Amino acid sequence: MDDLTFKGQILEDIKLLQKDYRANNPLLEKDDYAFNYWVLTKLYNIDEEVVENNITEYSDDGCDCYAFFEESKELYIIQNKFYSDDTKLQESYVVKDFLYRPLNTLCESSYKRSVDLQNIFNKYKNDSEFKIYLNLYVTNNNVSESLRDRFIKYSYSGPDIKCYIEANLYTLGDIKNIYYEDRKKHTKNFTCIFKTKNDGTVLNINSDAYDLPSLTDAKYILTPVKLIYEVVKEAKAQDYMLFEENIREYLGNKGVNAKIAKTLESDDDRDNFFYYNNGITVICDSVTKETLAGDSLCNRGFRTNNPQIVNGCQTVNTIYETLNKYPVDELDSKFKNTYVMVKLLVLDKNDESNRILYQDIVKYNNSQNSINEKNFAANKQIFVNMQKDLKKYGFLLAVKQSDPYQFKKNESFNNYRPRLSDYEILFGLSFTKLDDIIIPLDKLLQVILAFKQDGWHAFTKKNQLLKLDSQTYLNVIEYIKNGELTISDLINMYLLWLKAEKEKKLSEDQKTPIPYYLLGFLGAELKGIVGKEFVDTYRYIFSTKEIFDTVYDFYKRLTKRYKINYKNDKLIEYNQMIKSQIDSSILDKTISDEFEMLDSPQAKEIIRNFRNHNVHVD
Repeated sequence: MDDLTFKGQILEDIKLLQKDYRANNPLLEKDDYAFNYWVLTKLYNIDEEVVENNITEYSDDGCDCYAFFEESKELYIIQNKFYSDDTKLQESYVVKDFLYRPLNTLCESSYKRSVDLQNIFNKYKNDSEFKIYLNLYVTNNNVSESLRDRFIKYSYSGPDIKCYIEANLYTLGDIKNIYYEDRKKHTKNFTCIFKTKNDGTVLNINSDAYDLPSLTDAKYILTPVKLIYEVVKEAKAQDYMLFEENIREYLGNKGVNAKIAKTLESDDDRDNFFYYNNGITVICDSVTKETLAGDSLCNRGFRTNNPQIVNGCQTVNTIYETLNKYPVDELDSKFKNTYVMVKLLVLDKNDESNRILYQDIVKYNNSQNSINEKNFAANKQIFVNMQKDLKKYGFLLAVKQSDPYQFKKNESFNNYRPRLSDYEILFGLSFTKLDDIIIPLDKLLQVILAFKQDGWHAFTKKNQLLKLDSQTYLNVIEYIKNGELTISDLINMYLLWLKAEKEKKLSEDQKTPIPYYLLGFLGAELKGIVGKEFVDTYRYIFSTKEIFDTVYDFYKRLTKRYKINYKNDKLIEYNQMIKSQIDSSILDKTISDEFEMLDSPQAKEIIRNFRNHNVHVD
């Protein structure tokens, strides 16, 4: 697929940014300036409210904007070229300007556009752990191989500085891949101590002592639940994602969690908590044993660096929420004999050789806790990125199992309400509560599959949609990533399905219209066309209320007529039909008959234009 179609997504995002922030900065009216906002917010995940402080464009000495991550000691010096499709990136500009001028100016302490950037550089330029990346983004693919080669072979030859320096060129195809998958993650360093009573309450597995070099170091420690509560409290205070790698997250105080809470709240039963609970698994970068002087409850501790709870999320959160109800001065006396097992594993998850082991530890530690393959498949970064982007349009994508609970706990419907009125008018839908704007990931993927393939695939391949490495799963992801349809295009597709689904539930037979067939029949009309023709034809459906209603009503009736014709031809009822592949000859005849029955010349013209791709959309 031609990467140039992805530029439509960039422009769509820019329009949203301009709508939200141009009142505070008139320069945002210019798309090339707004592209700086887009790069920083989308590719580097910098908050939109503060992003303006990072923009230096105009008299910028080769740096349009920058991103600095103190925790990881990374500075990104960024130049953005918001070019038309045929504009060529000049090699002379890159060689004489971008690759050297920003660093030379900073080395001379004469960078005027940002005092903060100059101070950051001055502070870290001689730190060998500090990394500077010169990143150039170009919104086309019109770049010579010799220019690409210059970036590959680049080494800075200016004033002597001791930090690491690298240069990278990103053309539109590269930008698209980052947008869907590899956006910058903000890392936070966090240290905490998991405490235990004494050496007798620790099982220490040292790989050297066991003469098993392939074994990761591990500690099994009996820990008071009160100290788990304190770890969570400290992580929250530092805004550290203690459960970032836990694909399940907290599901609320119900079911098993309610039983955990009941045990903790019982004066007679809480001391048996250790026997009832499977414990907590924590992966961390390092563990250091410490003696805790002056602690009456525990005299041994293990200082952990960047801990991640990969199993026991329900236990930990229930401990926190339950103990948080008690006065702090009562926790020691009430919970002094209430323990939980903590398994500490030392593993550098950023080391490539450990990455598979890390993932397997997460997978197998959760295998007994209602975690199935869907949860692991849904944890893919593309869906996390889509979740963030959908919020801008007023919708909440439920990616993780815990997301609906977290949305209802932390989100307010009123914050999303202003975005929804245009959708309500076009689709004739009403959004009145948070549940109305939550989109389940598996349902969105099923909708996309119906449009991309057909209704039969949507019905029969549903169980493959969140199955890791299944062809159906990979095909749908690739369809999203090819960049032809933007986030708002996918929302329109989902809402079209939702409208049909609501009408089906209210219909007399509760089977028609057939929402997945409706999407599949629409998608079939676009098969074989690509690029702008595909995008324009698709967007024609949603371009006006009149066109949408006409197209929707035609294909809604088509699903009903196809069901009748299929039954008459095959002598097969609905439940068998949806398990059978679409019969193209029956569909073609049904479309022809349905078109002839249109009594409105205007409706006929709209349907004819759509089917012939004879459309124009601004």
